[in-house]
Amino acid sequence: MPFPIAYLIDRPAPSETFVRREIEHLRRNGWPVVDAALVGAQALAPDLSKCPPKARSRLFRAARSRVAAELLGSPLVACRILKRLPQAATLASLASENGARLLHAHFAGITADLVSVAAAALELPWTCSVHAHDVFTASPRALFRRLRTARGVVACSRRAADAVARCGFPADRLAVIHHGLPLDEYPFGDPHDDGVVLAAGRLEAKKGIDTLVQACGHLRTRGARFACVVAGDGSQKDELVRLVKRLNLEEAVSFVGWKSSDELKGLVARASVLAVPSRQTPQGDRDGLSNVLVEALALGTPVVTTGAGAAEEVIVSGTNGILVPPDDPIELARALEALLASSDLRARLAREARRTAEQLFDGIETTRQLEAFFTRAVREAR
Repeated sequence: MPFPIAYLIDRPAPSETFVRREIEHLRRNGWPVVDAALVGAQALAPDLSKCPPKARSRLFRAARSRVAAELLGSPLVACRILKRLPQAATLASLASENGARLLHAHFAGITADLVSVAAAALELPWTCSVHAHDVFTASPRALFRRLRTARGVVACSRRAADAVARCGFPADRLAVIHHGLPLDEYPFGDPHDDGVVLAAGRLEAKKGIDTLVQACGHLRTRGARFACVVAGDGSQKDELVRLVKRLNLEEAVSFVGWKSSDELKGLVARASVLAVPSRQTPQGDRDGLSNVLVEALALGTPVVTTGAGAAEEVIVSGTNGILVPPDDPIELARALEALLASSDLRARLAREARRTAEQLFDGIETTRQLEAFFTRAVREAR
């Protein structure tokens, strides 16, 4: 039976359409979800007086406990909790007014800190969704301090779940639920034959777009007919543009900037190949299951990616996609060349990719799993 839930995210990020879809699917199934953010149009107003009077002493006790736990190991986290505490008070008010029986945080960061404090103030259970950067770059001790009072943690990939398990979080309160897609909005189509290699996402180090640019240099040397389109923006944009110029690839590689989810879906559907050349950074950051990769599986666009993130959990190389080593432009170029040269190979991989999407990423099924996760968290908290 659906019950009210209060969601908290850091900020409404355009690249995180999976959060919006998740909330929409829950509401469609009758779940009264009230959502808020720390930054942006939905930002919670910082107001300590908003906390329900009966919950104020518990709010301060919970905040004191979290701050004390972080002071020695992560003083910056402790300061951030204190700075954002007035927003936790407003979150407690919002959850109380809407009759929430559960508070939920997306990402194991400051959102989890504030949700844990607000939930303790209201004497309610809380849960957290973890993804990639939030668990891959955190020390096990820091991650455990942050999540230890959660009634449940849901990870979008097995690798993210393993990172949480290694910190000591109870395995019986940990679930793997993929980000689902409304598959009826992602119709399967045969791969296109125009030689477009698409890459999409934030232009940051872990995405490995520099490897793709270098691979394009090898493709040109081999005489392949192609055009590489890079959609997205980020801190590495200028550096990547300079690399393209240095390799004299201006006519082969173009940057089209950030695209809306609908625009990106169109780009993926029209591409001959999607390249996701991700890597693991020295800080341990890497992709989970790239959302654009999942969209390509559903739409029937063949995928070339690496095992640096969680793609190995769903991609069987040569069956529903191709896996290449990270940071290896030569192998990436070979895989792209093979796909661009063979419509039969593209079609075969695309058919199997769609089957994978239907088996693992059907939004109807993943929403059912999430509903069961929330129901169990509240039931066991009693």
